[in-house]
Amino acid sequence: MIILIVILLPPLGYYMIHLIRRRRFLAKLKANWGKTEAMHQLDNDELADAAYYFHVQREHRPPRKEVDNTTWGDLDMDSVFQSLDSSTSVVGSEVLYAYLREQGTPEKELKHRTQLADTFCDDEGLRLQVQSALYGIGRRAFHGSWRYLFSAAFPYPSRAWLYPILAILPMTLVLLGIVNTVFLLIAAGAFAVNLFVYYRTQAVWQKEIIAIKHIGAVLRCSRKFEKIKSPAFISIRIQAHELNAKLRSIRFWLPLFGAETFGDMAIVLEYIKIFFMLNMVSFVAIVKMINRNNETVRTIYELAGKVDACLSIAQLRNRVPGLCSPTFHQECLLHAVHLSHPLVQNSVPNDLVWQNNVLISGSNASGKSTFIKAVAVNAILAQTINLCFAHQFSLRRGQVMSAMAVHDNILAGESYFIVEIKSLKRILDAMGDNMVYCFIDEILRGTNTIERISASSAVLRNMEGKEALCMAATHDIELTRMLADCYINQHFGETVDEAGIHFDYILKEGPTQTRNAIRLLSQMGYEPEVITQAQESARKFETTGSWL
Repeated sequence: MIILIVILLPPLGYYMIHLIRRRRFLAKLKANWGKTEAMHQLDNDELADAAYYFHVQREHRPPRKEVDNTTWGDLDMDSVFQSLDSSTSVVGSEVLYAYLREQGTPEKELKHRTQLADTFCDDEGLRLQVQSALYGIGRRAFHGSWRYLFSAAFPYPSRAWLYPILAILPMTLVLLGIVNTVFLLIAAGAFAVNLFVYYRTQAVWQKEIIAIKHIGAVLRCSRKFEKIKSPAFISIRIQAHELNAKLRSIRFWLPLFGAETFGDMAIVLEYIKIFFMLNMVSFVAIVKMINRNNETVRTIYELAGKVDACLSIAQLRNRVPGLCSPTFHQECLLHAVHLSHPLVQNSVPNDLVWQNNVLISGSNASGKSTFIKAVAVNAILAQTINLCFAHQFSLRRGQVMSAMAVHDNILAGESYFIVEIKSLKRILDAMGDNMVYCFIDEILRGTNTIERISASSAVLRNMEGKEALCMAATHDIELTRMLADCYINQHFGETVDEAGIHFDYILKEGPTQTRNAIRLLSQMGYEPEVITQAQESARKFETTGSWL
């Protein structure tokens, strides 16, 4: 009886620990649902790692409309992504990032993502089951699985045939030791060899082993999807079942490879793995199966990520009031009601009817740059996750492109102006048969005033008549007059009183009639003579048209 208790106590203890952890995890999920912030934030390295999935998989599929790197950086989409990401697993983060980069997603797929997200919002029981399944994948960054999922073949040791021999040899020698004890000494030597080979191989193939552990966790998650019986989840369950059926032989090996052990039995189980070379034998077997079924494994990976990404969308819908799903049409028109920027707390919402090219003027800090970024970001969100930070949002499907946050390219030896004109040229080149939404902030600011005004007016005028809508923010009042025949003028303004300058951040019709740069110098404590000299120079230029 005592022996039986000793045998059963460790696994029973492990099972109890598992139940306690699961209960705590479910409580945490319930508590975090609807929080005002995303559940986790990634540092720069983790963010880059999440992005690698998108960059690797795009090389192995047909070209699609994407948010290019310039636009992604201009709009600070890394921060937008992090504000949306509440994924349970790292796979969810990777797939959500990929979603935000792909603007050509079919409308049918967008609606399916929305339906799945709505289901998670409405059905807490289903949501918790799905999150529990995804939890087993974990949030370990730098797993590198996508490197092998999208390669021709997953590598494995060239002398893999040795592992089964090394696995059988010690047990064979132990059995022979019953006849002759000399074989027991040889068995001890064989175990020492296995010990060396085990740790040596673990070190040499560490990256691949980490990747396989991660893929194995995703495959186990897919099997758990099969067990979720909710009618609302039936399409995912059927898809998971069909995919898993192609990998039935892998089920035997997954529990033997990379299974985590805890408590007093951990050391014993680790030595059993070494004795029978379980990790390496199962590693090779799993790799061979993945190589034979690469497309199936990749589809399972994408399915798990899709489900988790839709959980993030559901979380966003639950925690942010006033969001909407967009409507798509064929007119050259973008219409928004109560539009706001997802990264700006307590932002002032604006309405927009955008069917002609627009010049937005305004003083410094009046809100024009934030507004055009809000329009651009929501145009991307509409076409990627079918969700907008607005009460209403409708548009024609099209490529979102920008030229805003330009910097010198020191490594390439390119000046600010060269980088800027290259950024604009790529937008002009894209204006062909496809609809383009173009966003420009302070066009050609990297050159002298005369050439900036003349070149800017020519470039902006060249965009007229194209299959495109252009929205440009500018300080140059001259442009509002020069382009009045082909661009609608709108502006952001301010009021000035003894207390200072006040902005209402409301979009208004017509060009701006105010300036505030010199007032801001005064408010920041510049010497009175500096302010006086600046004011006199401005008045002279307005009167004579000359600075001299």
